[in-house]
Amino acid sequence: MLDQSNLSVRELSTSLRDVGRLNRWFGGTRAVVAEVRRICRERGLAGKVSVLDVGTGGADIPRALVGWGKRHGIAFEVVACDRHEQVVPLAAAFSSSHESITFLRTDALGLPFLPRSFDFVTCSLLIHHLAEDEVLALLEKLRQLPRHALIACDLERSDRGRAGAWLATRLIFCGRLTRHDGPLSVLRSYTLEELSARSRRAGCGEMRWSRRPFYRVVGVLEK
Repeated sequence: MLDQSNLSVRELSTSLRDVGRLNRWFGGTRAVVAEVRRICRERGLAGKVSVLDVGTGGADIPRALVGWGKRHGIAFEVVACDRHEQVVPLAAAFSSSHESITFLRTDALGLPFLPRSFDFVTCSLLIHHLAEDEVLALLEKLRQLPRHALIACDLERSDRGRAGAWLATRLIFCGRLTRHDGPLSVLRSYTLEELSARSRRAGCGEMRWSRRPFYRVVGVLEK
């Protein structure tokens, strides 16, 4: 339902905040930030670091990166993009106190950037929205854009994960869209083995996929 146009602004706003909260509580945000942190430390990155966040939703990942950077002497400059015409202004409103985050409405498969335009490219909870051929096209595109790493985080399909999503979206106060979309997102997700195979087909054979708690998977392609 979150992919539909002409949604109620109130319901959409609630859903985006739900996703951000679930990301924080169940490890999605931590998984992405941890990989960026590790690579920054291993490579001695400091000062200004640029990030492209694809399919940003409510921009909870960009805000988390900027917040971590401020605490550790790294000035993250993030371009957050999403194709949903209602999502972009809401994400910008949520991030109004973060001047280092800029927003762009564009489709992930038609990003207007040259290769190696950013230090990092991040992508969270986008892949399960895409059909197999779209996943291949997305990875083929995104692997060209970072100077240091592409980091993708998503759900992994499983019966237990779907049951957990159903339970979590009802035990935690979530809006109607989240209660509908949460279990369905797990059902539409890919397994770790499927993601690894698709990465290889997209020319990203060196992309490492690993499981994380609460049925999350993270793929890292280091340059």
